[in-house]
Amino acid sequence: MNKIARLFFNKKSEEHFISAQGTEVKILFSSENPSLLGKTVKTTAIEMSPKSIRLEVLHPIEINSVLDISVKLDSSDRRYNLTGNVRWRLPSSKGQFHIILILRERMDIRSDLKAWKANFGQNFEYSKMA
Repeated sequence: MNKIARLFFNKKSEEHFISAQGTEVKILFSSENPSLLGKTVKTTAIEMSPKSIRLEVLHPIEINSVLDISVKLDSSDRRYNLTGNVRWRLPSSKGQFHIILILRERMDIRSDLKAWKANFGQNFEYSKMA
């Protein structure tokens, strides 16, 4: 992983969780990549925190792109509509890309960021990262 991204995740005082399965992410809007609209990505590896999400995607999404996403967890009936800015893009070993999405509040559309942050600990039964 890129040194900057490693520093970003290692400096966080909040808990991060790793999930190998059971997370579905649907891209609802992409400011730079209209071809991704409505595309559902069933993740096999994802890192999440209350303030950021790391996704593995097939497309090289531009840094600073705005993404509106819908996150559905197998362990919950709820779907979370979240918005974030892509801050890092890293190539993965499979020819795909890892993007780090910094979540933020958006006033012009419905956002579940407050609920995502409030419910984060109870929604995840995954192993905590060291």
